[in-house]
Amino acid sequence: MCTLAGGLMSPAQAAPAAEQSSLQVTMGTVRQQAVAPERAAAAVPCERGKAIYSRFESCTVVAAKVDVLKNGRPVGHATFDITHKMALKRKALKWSESIKISAAHLEGTARGIKVGLSVKCGGKCKATNKFPRGRSLGPAISGKVNYLDKVAKRKKDSTSSKYVYTFTKAGYTPGGFNYRTVPFRCDDTFWSGSSRLMKAGCVFHTYIPVMTSMRTLPDIAQNIRNVQAGGGHYGRIGSGKPLHREADKAKAKKNRDKVCPPRQTPPRPGLSCDEYPFASTREGGHNVPANSRGTAWVPEDQQDAQGGRIQGFHKQERVVDRDAYWVQV
Repeated sequence: MCTLAGGLMSPAQAAPAAEQSSLQVTMGTVRQQAVAPERAAAAVPCERGKAIYSRFESCTVVAAKVDVLKNGRPVGHATFDITHKMALKRKALKWSESIKISAAHLEGTARGIKVGLSVKCGGKCKATNKFPRGRSLGPAISGKVNYLDKVAKRKKDSTSSKYVYTFTKAGYTPGGFNYRTVPFRCDDTFWSGSSRLMKAGCVFHTYIPVMTSMRTLPDIAQNIRNVQAGGGHYGRIGSGKPLHREADKAKAKKNRDKVCPPRQTPPRPGLSCDEYPFASTREGGHNVPANSRGTAWVPEDQQDAQGGRIQGFHKQERVVDRDAYWVQV
């Protein structure tokens, strides 16, 4: 707030109104958008007004404006973009994020606006803010945030980062805004008995990954295509519903035994019963209608390879219990 306008006042004079000086800050809307499956292996693109993400990467671009106001009237403004790039680690609980405020377009009395940023993440996650302090809008400003999650053994920890921006200018009431990132999850759940199968790591868990490793198992791939063509189209991208991992091995065995009884005899030696949806999903067994499941006799070598590929996919994408995924053949 500025000082009172005018000089000394006589008793008969009324005091002039104090001049109101403030900063009004606005940010554009940001829409979360998952990367298309066919682009999941490429670098995540950055687009203004979007938070684009894959299983392990995200890029968020926020458009922002600071209006300099005198008695409610704009006398200047600054416009700029804020870009966040975050890359999670598949087998580590430490990662970092780069944050850049673009070169600002300044008009009128917009010079001298300083920006402050605080960053927090919930759960067991800790954010260490390395973004520069006390910088004024104008030239681009770049910095980073370091993260550490301390998820417990056999547990998972889901959270997101919250950014709080404050803009100040000498003699003006400050302004600001806040927003959150795409949510992420860290876990240490890949264990078998007392043996850890994979180190703890993190993903953007709302991204639904795609299994493609069944394509080169021709008989199994054909069975999947046949089943996906009917019923609820489980696992088929676009027109179906995703599958969800069932991590309980006992439940997975029950699922398989219901559709592929262990005592049934194959039509000829060297064949094995293949089921879809997979027994290791919550849709396996009789958990979906009869028109949404199916079995086929396939060569044993394909059946043997299938189990390893499913487990490998779970590890590669950190697909934990109840996580959704697609199957593309």
